[in-house]
Amino acid sequence: MGLKKKLFSNVFFRNMLASFSLRSAYSTQKGGFIPYFQYRIGPYEQDYYLYFREEPFVKRYKNEIFNKLFEYDRNDSKKYLAFHYDAYPDKQDFLQFLQDEISERLERRPGSLQKSKLQAALDWVTEKQREHRAQQELILRQKIEQGVQNIINSQQTATPQEIDNLVKTFSEKLSNEMERIAASAEQGIKEKIAASISSDLELSHPHYKTKFIQFFLVLRALLAPPHIAKGEPLIKNFPYSDMAAILYQYFKDFRDVKLDTLQRNISQINSEFNYKDPKVKKLDEAMQAFFYE
Repeated sequence: MGLKKKLFSNVFFRNMLASFSLRSAYSTQKGGFIPYFQYRIGPYEQDYYLYFREEPFVKRYKNEIFNKLFEYDRNDSKKYLAFHYDAYPDKQDFLQFLQDEISERLERRPGSLQKSKLQAALDWVTEKQREHRAQQELILRQKIEQGVQNIINSQQTATPQEIDNLVKTFSEKLSNEMERIAASAEQGIKEKIAASISSDLELSHPHYKTKFIQFFLVLRALLAPPHIAKGEPLIKNFPYSDMAAILYQYFKDFRDVKLDTLQRNISQINSEFNYKDPKVKKLDEAMQAFFYE
């Protein structure tokens, strides 16, 4: 057994390395990674390829992706990313990899210049994901049209049972496609939020979650007195989707469900909320006095 293997067989030594961030699953493996970004072994060239003197470690490979990115301005960085994106066969996989890497680097609180370039790259990823979803939706619409046409064409010769089977099969396929697209969109939203400035604020007890949402609903419904601003809302255009995004982004209590589920929960709480309750009216009056007097 080699010295390094012996040392890593010692739990105390492994824990010590981990404490100083010197332990990595990738530190001893050259290559063996998925080449999302094209690279060459050889002297550096002024093009969009990554260059290494020898087969790189995965950490060095990933770092070089961003070292190269930081060399370019906003316009050229898009061309650099597109060069590798166009060459990689699985577009969604490439975008997921890049988004994960950018998010991780943003969490490290980089300098303002690097943060700006990382944010620009994240915006590019978001735009490509939007294009990818639009393409998926177009394909889905085409499948719907074809499926409906097949059912119509079969009506003249097929039995009612066969028509029912066709409808059932088509419905199941359609449902699966829609769930896949919705899951992709939901993941994109979550990761976009996670990459932005966020925090892990936590309520003192889960019991207050509904009350906290109700507080936001009162704030959402708060109107200026007629003699001040003709009853204008304090917050203009405050949809449930934005409320859900704020709660999900800043309070860990609300991250146990999907964003669309949280949005529906808020809508349900609002439909059951008694705005005429004396305590609610008292809160509304106090907030009105705070903001407008």
